[in-house]
Formats: sequence, structure tokens, C-alpha cells
Amino acid sequence: MNYSNSSNLLCNGTANKHLDVLQAVNYEISWVYQVVYVLAAFTGLSLNMCFILVFMATSSLRTVMNQFLVSLALADSLTSLVVMIFSPFSLGEMTALLCGLKGFLVMSPVMAQVMSILLVTVDRFISIVFPFNYHTWATQRWVNLTISATWLYAFSVGAVAGIQSLQAWHPGGICLITQIVAGWYNMVFIIHYVGLFIIMAFAYGKIGSIILHHRRQIAAAVAPEQAASEDLKIQLKVTKDVFVVVCTSMFCLGLIPIHLMLYHVTNLPLPKMRLVRNFFMLSNCIFDPIIYFLRFKDFQSAFKSIVGRIVNPHQN
Repeated sequence: MNYSNSSNLLCNGTANKHLDVLQAVNYEISWVYQVVYVLAAFTGLSLNMCFILVFMATSSLRTVMNQFLVSLALADSLTSLVVMIFSPFSLGEMTALLCGLKGFLVMSPVMAQVMSILLVTVDRFISIVFPFNYHTWATQRWVNLTISATWLYAFSVGAVAGIQSLQAWHPGGICLITQIVAGWYNMVFIIHYVGLFIIMAFAYGKIGSIILHHRRQIAAAVAPEQAASEDLKIQLKVTKDVFVVVCTSMFCLGLIPIHLMLYHVTNLPLPKMRLVRNFFMLSNCIFDPIIYFLRFKDFQSAFKSIVGRIVNPHQN
């Protein structure tokens, strides 16, 4: 890249403030980066769509919790799809409309990921802490309402990023969403993530104490009492599996708020950290469906059944 033309790469058309911005662009338009990035995105998209299709094809999987997990898988799929769409574009070749569209499409599924993790956490918390009220609360109408509200909110948050990106971009400018949106917008995302982390810590901490108490009761219980606690045992097993999923997502997405906070403190783009952040975000899209397959026995059985019917359609 020609550093003599660096002034044309900034969104405001002024002289280059940080050479790190140019370094970030070099990372983004490197063909090696793009190939690996697109391959990872394609893998994430394929795996999550596989999970969604298995869910849709198997009625027994359509539990309340699984519907929230499908919402998370859909957010992961959209994140991967957006990467595949925009990776072929050099950041210097963007238009105002493309940059605005990128802002909307990048931030919407990321916010949907955060909110879907919240839905899964609340679902598990109520199912364990308030088991007698769970089936009253977890109606299909309520599930539809919460998932719809989650995505409407995510799209609203993404629309704000899209509008700000559209307004901030100038000809020849760099379309790095987290750097051209307003500072308060990035702080809103940080607050969402920190708030979710606090809620998760409280919810799973409470669930953990119930698990310990349940184990002590089982150890001291006679056979009838052990049988009566079987339903709670199943719920705890499912919750532990879900805990692995949401913790993996929170860990992989955690670099986003960390990068945003460091960016606001140092006022530097930190391109290497941005590169790592992006790959962790894509890794999350790959890890989640793998965890579904490895830990959820019902999903394994449904997947094998579907594959078997495809391979041998005449088998009864």
C-alpha cells in the first residue's frame, strides 16, 4: 500500500493520525487473511445451518431451550454470512451505502448473539431455581415474543450503527465500524456485555449452589426420593451442557468489548488485537454447533437419523 496516499484513507479525509490504521487495512485486504477468514466463515455458516435444519426437521427437539439456542445459531450464521459478503471488498473500495450496510449487518447479529445468550441463561435459571413455575412461564407464545423482541432490538441497534457508518464515511475512507461510529455507541455495547456477564455470574452461581445441594440430597436419599429427583437431575444435566455453550460464546465474544475499551483509552486502532478479535468471533460461530453435537445426545440421535435417511432413503 502506498503510504503517500494515507491521507485519503481516513474517514474525515485529513492526514493520517495513526499508522496503525494503515496496518489494519493491510491486514484486512491481505489475500491470505481473506482466504482464511472466508473459509472460517463458511465453516461456521455450514455448521450452524446444519444445526438449524436438524432442529426444524425433528419435532422432538423443539423445546423452549432449543428454540433459544436456534436463535443463537441463527445469529452465528448471519455473522459468518456477513463476513463472507464483505471480505472480498477492500476497505478502501467501500462506498457510503456499502459502509452503512456493513455497519447494520455487522452489529445486528453480534447484538443478537448477546441477547440470545441472555435468553438461554434466563431460561436455565428459571427451570432450575423455579421448577414449578417453569412450564407456566415457558409457553410457546412467550418464546415467540421474547425471540421476536430480541431480534427487533438487535436490528434496531444495528440500524443505529448503519446510520452512523453511512454518515461518517467519506470517499476513500476506511470502513472500520468500531472506529467510525460514535464513542457512546461502543460504550452501549460494552455495557450490554458487562451486564450480561453479571447476570450470567449470578444465574449460574445460583444454579451451581443448587447442583451441590442436590448432590448432597441424592447421597443421603433413599430410593423413592432418588426417583423423585430424576427430573431435576435431567434439568441439571442439560443446564451444564448449555453452560459450556454460553461460556464459550462469552469467552470468544469477550475480546470485542476489551478491544473497544482499549481503543477508547489509547485512541489507537490496535490492529493486531482487532485481527485476533475477529478470528475469535468467527471461532465462536464454529465452536457452538460442535458443542451442540458433542454434548447434546438428542441432537446427535436426530442428526444420525437424518443422515441415515439421506444415505439409505428406502430404509424403514
